[in-house]
Amino acid sequence: MTDRPGRARGVADSQRPPDFGSAAAALDRPTYENLKRALELGRWPDGRSLDARQREICLDAVLTWEARHLPPDQRTGHIERVGCSGDEPEPPADRIRILGED
Repeated sequence: MTDRPGRARGVADSQRPPDFGSAAAALDRPTYENLKRALELGRWPDGRSLDARQREICLDAVLTWEARHLPPDQRTGHIERVGCSGDEPEPPADRIRILGED
């Protein structure tokens, strides 16, 4: 397993074909959607369950495809950072009202 930035922690590099990244990025959209759906449901379209290794490979392929084809805000795991940038000032203390008090 690897912990390199920008890569999913999953299948070890020694278990991946040398061209896995380019093959995953070259998937067509229906194949990507089928892999993503299989991950969500934990089973293939024919009903067979994904085993742990298949889940890791599918996740790696889905994340690789998304990194190549989708903007960051549409990728798996994206967290909206609204109001966290510090652009919005904190409300003044005298304007905070505690519910239940008159």
